[in-house]
Amino acid sequence: MSPRFRLILAILTLVAVLIIGTTGYMIIEQDRHPSFLDAAYMTVITVSGVGYGEVWDPSPAGRVWTIGVIVIGITTVFVAFTSLISLFISGELRSVRERKRMESKIKDLRRHTILCGCGRMGSLAAQEMMRRNVPLVIVESDPKKENTLQGMGVPYVIGDATNDEVLQAAGLMRARSLVAVLPHDANNVYITLTAYTLRPDLHIIARAEQPATEAKLLRAGAARVICPQIMGAQRIANILTRPNVVDLVEMSNKGVDLEIDEYIVSPASPLAGTTLRDSALRERTGASVVAIKQADGQTLFNPDPDASLSVGDTLVLVGPAGVSNQIDEIR
Repeated sequence: MSPRFRLILAILTLVAVLIIGTTGYMIIEQDRHPSFLDAAYMTVITVSGVGYGEVWDPSPAGRVWTIGVIVIGITTVFVAFTSLISLFISGELRSVRERKRMESKIKDLRRHTILCGCGRMGSLAAQEMMRRNVPLVIVESDPKKENTLQGMGVPYVIGDATNDEVLQAAGLMRARSLVAVLPHDANNVYITLTAYTLRPDLHIIARAEQPATEAKLLRAGAARVICPQIMGAQRIANILTRPNVVDLVEMSNKGVDLEIDEYIVSPASPLAGTTLRDSALRERTGASVVAIKQADGQTLFNPDPDASLSVGDTLVLVGPAGVSNQIDEIR
């Protein structure tokens, strides 16, 4: 039984003692015609042990009743006081306040990412997303990690991510994407299926420990599947065969002011309806367009300078860090 439940139970018991004690005095001492206020006063001073003095001279039955009220009342007060101290010592009140604050913070989020699982891979993914200022909510089933999550300063929900209510509490209906990185494939498949059922338009990225699980995750609704084993093998091969390319891709993580970024052409974008040549992106921002993923799904690699840019196209850029944020400032 938790300290909070014991406290609530003790308070309810104390209220019951006061009501029963007052009623008992009015019935037992009816020959003395006590008012409700007098009977309540007798019960309170008896339970509290203050001893200001009796309102009337109790009968023998009244004295027996007083003994019972003292024993039960003082015991109830002691239990309530002990439970209250336990709440403060265990930090449960602070934890309740923290959860209320988190719930309020999550309700204000829009277009955020839900990260299910904060293990080794999940914590690293969370740090990287926080570094890139991605709005984030973490769902973690292990309550022992709550202090770690509080230290990260990111909104979180403690609960099983395979549960509909937990995902709803993380703001699933307002989220932009969901990432499932639990260590067990079965859980990731179930989370993906649950999230896709509730939000078919949600962008879902899932982790697969076994390569054979990839097809299952895709069928469950994942848009992308990350298999650490395959990615690790590909990285080793790339380092051995194309080390300079790997270094170029990783420069942004080594303090170099260069990164590979993407930019989506919106209706309000200054690039909408222009060509690469007319946009003069390289001259204005220092970025090079290495590919254009058109709105119809076709991808143009090393696009021609006369390639037209339409609303919904995605430009893959190589240039200074944060270059995608500078494009909208072009006039």
